[in-house]
Amino acid sequence: MHSEDDNLQQCRSLIEEKLGWGAGQQWQNGDFEALSERIFAETGVSLSVSTLKRIWGKVRYDSAPTATTLNTLAQFVGYQNWRSFRQPAPAVHTVEPVRSAPEPPVRVAPNRLPASRWPWVIGLLFVAGLVGIWAFQNRVKPLEYGAISFSSRPVTRGLPNTVLFDYDAGDSNADSVFIQQSWNPKLRFRVEKGGHHYASTYYYPGYFRAKLVMNDSIVKEHDLYITTDGWLGTINYDSIPVYFPHQQIYRHKTVALTEADLSGQGINLQQTVPSVSLHYVQPLGDVSGRNFVFETELKSTFNRNEAVCQQTGIMLLCSNGMHFIPLSVKGCVGQLTLSFAGTSVSGKTNDLSGFGVDFSDWVRMRCEVKDKRVTVLVNGQRAYEGPVDGNPGKIVGVRYYFQGTGAIKSARISDGKTRTVLL
Repeated sequence: MHSEDDNLQQCRSLIEEKLGWGAGQQWQNGDFEALSERIFAETGVSLSVSTLKRIWGKVRYDSAPTATTLNTLAQFVGYQNWRSFRQPAPAVHTVEPVRSAPEPPVRVAPNRLPASRWPWVIGLLFVAGLVGIWAFQNRVKPLEYGAISFSSRPVTRGLPNTVLFDYDAGDSNADSVFIQQSWNPKLRFRVEKGGHHYASTYYYPGYFRAKLVMNDSIVKEHDLYITTDGWLGTINYDSIPVYFPHQQIYRHKTVALTEADLSGQGINLQQTVPSVSLHYVQPLGDVSGRNFVFETELKSTFNRNEAVCQQTGIMLLCSNGMHFIPLSVKGCVGQLTLSFAGTSVSGKTNDLSGFGVDFSDWVRMRCEVKDKRVTVLVNGQRAYEGPVDGNPGKIVGVRYYFQGTGAIKSARISDGKTRTVLL
């Protein structure tokens, strides 16, 4: 029987094999940031960088991982939950046959059924034949449906937010009906075929594609946009985040999360450094993720303990993907990973030294995508230029990541026709 440590080691090995990034002991902070994003995209649960580092032994932590953490890791490698992951495979025993001298054959008279049992046998064969005919006729039942409806609406503005799904799947021969929150089939929930309403709670803002599924077929889908009420700050816990509304984080013409904000939530930054985010998810018109200019000024404001690299990230959320631009102190640029419309650029195999900065002053970043190419300037100097092949859709918001605390001084986006000032 495997111990819990053995199970966790096996789960880590499966994740490393799935990602193909090499041994987890060699991962840097940027790898854990990327893993956190992958897990959130596939499971809908946000595991913080600090939590993932504890799982891989990068940060000392005496307590065992929470049930939410273990269930999420198990789901990421294809299991329903941690219990099913821990379930041992049934043992297969083989017995070496005992060899002995051959014995002379023994003639055995045929074993005939008594005449009284023949009716029972004939009856069983008849029932088995009927079952076989029924199974053959019903082995493939094409899905048929008539008037089907599917819509949704958030009940409020801001986060957390409950989304009410309205559906009508009664005019169909479907055996089962599901509502899927996004592209991820693991976020699929069975609903009553004869029902009409289903409620689901969303804890992070974003752009989702909700689907109505009958049996295994997607029959209707629509966009679902969970927005913020102005700027929103979060401490990114594994399950439910801590929220800081716009009026609390907007100060002196900047948006910031401070050490006082975190200590007010009982966080001792000498013991742990959480991942925090500043979100602005609002309609920005029809600005395409393939043709825009984004400019911002930001600052990481915490650099002690495990935040010595001051890993910072800017994610431009799009309706069908995202762009991700990281920053850090100069000595940690080898840990960074860029991502544009699904194409990643690793600091381990590319020169990303231009994304190393001094956070003692405001950092200016400019990102322009045009004619399938991206150019990123950091403090007026070209840090990266390369191709953008995918189509991420229109830009729907922006999210900043910081280790511990951080601040934003300005943020604006334009496409040559319209210009929107976020801050």
